[in-house]
Amino acid sequence: MKKITLFIQILCFCAPLSLVAQQTINGRVRNSLTGEAAYAVSIRIKDGKEGTFSDDRGRFQLKTTKTLPLILSISAIGFEPKEVVVESLASTLEIPLNVSPILGQEVVVSASRTVQTKLSSPVTIEQISNKDIHNAAQINYMDMLQGLRGVDVTVSSIGFTSVTTRGFNTSGNTNFTQIVDGMDNQAPGLNFPLGSVIGLTQLDVDNIELLSGASSALYGSRGLNGTMIATGKNPFKYQGLSVLVTQGVNHLNPKKNNDPVPTSPYYDWSVRYAKQLSNRIAFKINGQYTQAKDWVANDETNKNGLGTALTDPNYNGVNRYGGATSVDINPFLEAALAGNPDLRPIVEPLLAHPNYVSRTGYPEYGYLDNRAKLFKVNGEFRYKISPDIEAIASATFGTGNIVYTNDTRYQLKGFKVGQYRLEVRSDKWFVRAYTTQENSGKTLVAGPTAQYINESWKTSYDGNVGGWYPEYTAGLLQALASGTALTDAHLQGRSLADQGRAELGTALFNRLKDSISNTPISEGGTLFLDRSKLYNTEAQYNFSEHIKFMQVIAGVNWRLYSLNSKNTLFPDKDKPIHVNEYSAYLQLAKKIMEERMHIATSFRYDKNTLFAQPKLTSRASMVYEVLRQNYLRFSYQNAYSFPSNIQALQNTLNGYNSFSSGGSSLLLIDNYQFDRYPPYTLESVQKFQATNDPKVLQQFKFDNIKPQSVNAFELGYAAVFGKRVMVDVLGYFSTWKNFIGYANVANTPGTDDINAFKDHATYVQYNVAFNGGETVNTYGYAASVSIDLGRNFMTKANYYSDYLKNKNNSQINNFNTPNYHVNFEFANSGFGKKQVWSFSTSLRYRPGYYYVVSGGLAAGQVPSSTVIDAQVSYKFIKARSGIRVGGTNITNKYYSTGIANPRIGAVYYVTYAYNIF
Repeated sequence: MKKITLFIQILCFCAPLSLVAQQTINGRVRNSLTGEAAYAVSIRIKDGKEGTFSDDRGRFQLKTTKTLPLILSISAIGFEPKEVVVESLASTLEIPLNVSPILGQEVVVSASRTVQTKLSSPVTIEQISNKDIHNAAQINYMDMLQGLRGVDVTVSSIGFTSVTTRGFNTSGNTNFTQIVDGMDNQAPGLNFPLGSVIGLTQLDVDNIELLSGASSALYGSRGLNGTMIATGKNPFKYQGLSVLVTQGVNHLNPKKNNDPVPTSPYYDWSVRYAKQLSNRIAFKINGQYTQAKDWVANDETNKNGLGTALTDPNYNGVNRYGGATSVDINPFLEAALAGNPDLRPIVEPLLAHPNYVSRTGYPEYGYLDNRAKLFKVNGEFRYKISPDIEAIASATFGTGNIVYTNDTRYQLKGFKVGQYRLEVRSDKWFVRAYTTQENSGKTLVAGPTAQYINESWKTSYDGNVGGWYPEYTAGLLQALASGTALTDAHLQGRSLADQGRAELGTALFNRLKDSISNTPISEGGTLFLDRSKLYNTEAQYNFSEHIKFMQVIAGVNWRLYSLNSKNTLFPDKDKPIHVNEYSAYLQLAKKIMEERMHIATSFRYDKNTLFAQPKLTSRASMVYEVLRQNYLRFSYQNAYSFPSNIQALQNTLNGYNSFSSGGSSLLLIDNYQFDRYPPYTLESVQKFQATNDPKVLQQFKFDNIKPQSVNAFELGYAAVFGKRVMVDVLGYFSTWKNFIGYANVANTPGTDDINAFKDHATYVQYNVAFNGGETVNTYGYAASVSIDLGRNFMTKANYYSDYLKNKNNSQINNFNTPNYHVNFEFANSGFGKKQVWSFSTSLRYRPGYYYVVSGGLAAGQVPSSTVIDAQVSYKFIKARSGIRVGGTNITNKYYSTGIANPRIGAVYYVTYAYNIF
């Protein structure tokens, strides 16, 4: 007992001593030119570990045990670094900072998993900072990506933007990796990045880095087309309450632009609050809500020919759903002739060729709900275990209603996605674990649902007696017998068959749509139930303190996909399918030639339990400083992609007697029995139906799908001249092997008699993922220039081009990009008295190009587009607020980023910003 009492007395005696020994330095930093508070400025004790950041009012408190006098090192991008001698604590330090040019100051991490200047990066990298976002004309940072060099985007709807680089562009690109705060942002089941669905909120973006091209050696499978790494704001660094309220309007002048949606309001509201509770504890919470009437896809182009709905009986519009049901009505004509021989003069000329007729389709507007809503919330807690070690816990949740394009249009209604992370890190290492939880909600699959609606209110045919097609045939013959021209006779036949049709908006239509779309695919409806999950654990260590002669970074990663779709998306009827991935990577780097040359190499080992063989990938790079701030770079990267879960295991209804299929033998043999009932290319089947010549049939050669790979070479040069001009030029060449594309095929389950292909109800169509045998090459070049014109004026321009060589014509390979892009920007971040005014403008030009949607949805020419965005802003310095007036696509000339995707018009907006960093 005496020992315990003595111990308590010692603690009580020591505690006051430690409190006395600790001192607090109070200060405030500001912009020397405007007098504004300088936020998120780093204040550190020189040659020490203690440090802090200025808050949203420029204030800071730094506690230290060091004795006076001492020196503070102060730094922030955009300001000249400064050292301040502290000799007394009697008053608050007032520290003015001088503005400095930022060209060449930008630092990146993702290029080599270590901090370096963007200028000296070994590979092409583009960057968006939070300052760029605050002065941008675009409403959200995902739209800003369209102006970056080398970047292609496909906009499926408000809230769903797919990003890629170097040509392979499509909605839901599984070969592009998106990482947010260290977490892979992909949907666990579908494997494509979720864009901004559960990404960072508009107010919480600290930095976005985008690697063009292959990046598997550092970031793993599916990094063939690039990697985007977004980092949220550290609550220790960025503190306070921030609010961003945008009120806008879209769908302006809809009649002129053939837009079925009337002029509508646009809302985007964001809030962020962060607080440092002590030197050890900080937290943040974020929320963003977006609501608008979405852009509508209304391409009426006929996928079956050149005619329109008024001239082609087999009309199937790109964005008309239900017309994929197409039948040769000759059997019905023959049945009519058998029942009434007097029809011979009318029927026999028709029987000389096939007469395909499609069911009547539904337009997207009025069928899919275009009320777009997105809500996401994020919370993060940080605890500094020591000055060097930090623990982080975060949670992000997103939900809403949006539409995206794949083999048809999908309306994601009430989807829910959550990401949850635990991490411990220091400057030299980290250990991170996270999970992604997915709930697809009540997703409506446009094409198959419309076909089922048609079959529900009136079946296509019941033998040759009853149904829509027999009624159509009767109406056609009745019109022809009365002397009506053939084209008009077909219209009369359709009018007769469509009597009693479930029209858009009627009680019958709504009842059928709800019933079919809410019934799982496995039970005869079109609803898929994706409840898949992803679990990931990874660790990395930088051995620089232990290995002095070179930089060594090593890491390991384990990932589990738990695929759970209740047999609606995958063959997982009995239980979830588990797919494991294991990987390890090593990076070696060294500076030689008096540190003017930086050489590095990386190796990565990956194993996926769906495939027998592991993959070893590598990267080698060299950066040489020719002159000060003049860098020549060369890199070789070998990248790979295990087939995504969709490419390997998808088993999804794609329409009436039509499926989207992965390329695993588990499906092709066990499910579809391709070994017993051979598949033929759909194109050759259609030729056989037209010619009745079996020689035109071309059998589809299938095999178990394999990983694809690419070898990429890049040569580039980057330099800053006179602190005012930065240029970057590059060229690349890539060779792809085992390229994964898609083919449309058909077989006749239950029989290998090719004559069964003549009966549409007998054969089944598949859109199958498979490896192309040919080697595919891509190449391109790019250039960019940024000029600091002084007085906060900045202009930028970039040009880039991508080409596909020796295209594999047996596949749909999604190389959907124009031959070149041109982007311009001109902006000022502060002018006038106290620099309270600012503006920015951007122009994006793309020539027309050919676009193919996998799954047979559509193919065609995307028209050229010139898109201009602009904004002007005014700051109320004392109120720490600002007003922005602007618009995107201000000419309101509608454009599209891909066939079957919506046409996008102008959004004019007014934004109020409070305490924006």
